[in-house]
Amino acid sequence: MTVPPHTGVKHDHSDETHPLRGNEAAIEAVLTADAVLIAAFPGTLSPAIAPLAWTGYPPAEGLLPYPACAVAYLGSADHIHGWWLHYTQRHDQLGEVQHVLTLVAPCACGTYLHRELPDEITLNTVLDALDTAPGAPVTCEHRLSIRSASHADHDHNSFEPPL
Repeated sequence: MTVPPHTGVKHDHSDETHPLRGNEAAIEAVLTADAVLIAAFPGTLSPAIAPLAWTGYPPAEGLLPYPACAVAYLGSADHIHGWWLHYTQRHDQLGEVQHVLTLVAPCACGTYLHRELPDEITLNTVLDALDTAPGAPVTCEHRLSIRSASHADHDHNSFEPPL
């Protein structure tokens, strides 16, 4: 998702001599996630998620490094399997920062569905296709029908909660 610079969404700090680390990066992820919702989802997610309702996580170092991210809990119908909204950044082929929002929903089989949301149209399409109560796990049939369009979990084998 590309958000114009005038929206107040801050971009990465990779060109700075002192990149954000730890808690600073987690706080930046929370603030940027809020700004992305305001800019890119003004009629749907922005009014539904309170400002600063996100939990920020610092970058993870290691074999597979992950950038800082923010997660907002959206609720659960069964108080066991929750719906989440995940925000992070990645760089495209030209090195430009891309803001990435992913809807994470429980599947009836116990795994989780991950669906990237580039815009409100995609969000509305995903929600319109659901035949479950708000916050309830989706059926495996729904998960299989959108797997080809998803950027994650193409094999339907993710057994861990989102975070």
